[in-house]
Amino acid sequence: MPATDQADYFSKQVVRTRRFFLPDWEKRPHDEMHLCLVGGGCEWCAPDFVVDRRSFPFMAFEFVSKGRGSVTLADQAHELEAGHAFIFDSTTPQVIRSAADDPMVKYFFNFTGQRALRLMSDLDLPPGSVLRVADASRVVSLLEEVIDHALRGGRFGLRAASAALEHALVLCADSRQSATTKIDPAYATYLRCRGHLLRNYPVLSSIEQAAKACHVSAAYFTRLFQRYDTETPLACLTRLKLSQAAIKLRQPDALVKAVAAELGYKSAAHFSRAFKSWSGRSPRGG
Repeated sequence: MPATDQADYFSKQVVRTRRFFLPDWEKRPHDEMHLCLVGGGCEWCAPDFVVDRRSFPFMAFEFVSKGRGSVTLADQAHELEAGHAFIFDSTTPQVIRSAADDPMVKYFFNFTGQRALRLMSDLDLPPGSVLRVADASRVVSLLEEVIDHALRGGRFGLRAASAALEHALVLCADSRQSATTKIDPAYATYLRCRGHLLRNYPVLSSIEQAAKACHVSAAYFTRLFQRYDTETPLACLTRLKLSQAAIKLRQPDALVKAVAAELGYKSAAHFSRAFKSWSGRSPRGG
């Protein structure tokens, strides 16, 4: 059954949404093999947004991408801002509020089943958890994928949505910090710049182009990577392009010239030299 954008439990105190609900969730497997995704999306909260519930039928993961607010889980109060995530389940009373002067934009996803319980236990993300996520831009990209796949549907849409959500949860657990941690502004800028490379590498032709899009100088862009990363931004961009090229070149009808053009190389010869330097072999497999 295809996704809808309506569910009884969706908040109406929002100014804009991208939400989905999967009405067939009860008919799907709730075993160790499948994460049973129920619904989710992105909400632009109204200034008076408040959710006050003593119980909830599903496990929930929420992530703040913009604005400020607060959450009280089982009588424990926490301030929220961009980069904070929190988890609750059917036994966790919750009160979620948005700041009136800086309303939150937040992602939420609801799921159930044995797979969900095991996954959250393995990731040490029990109900009531509130954490700050270091690599927020990558998490947002994955959460957008969840929504896209769920709304698009198709034969494997739900599987792709569930896989993207699991990836986002693993990334949150792997880069988690204390909820009270303040992110260094320079590190936040680095994360934004790195996220831009990750999202746009196929169409980026230079670091100068990426830096301009991120509203920093190319020199500062490079210094951020020198400080926080193990590779230069150019090496990162090249690796992303060429690893994608390697996948494309596995197709039987792939043309080197076409792959080079798709990834922004000015000539097939330039691409071939870069690919051989990176992989140790020519793009034609020699």
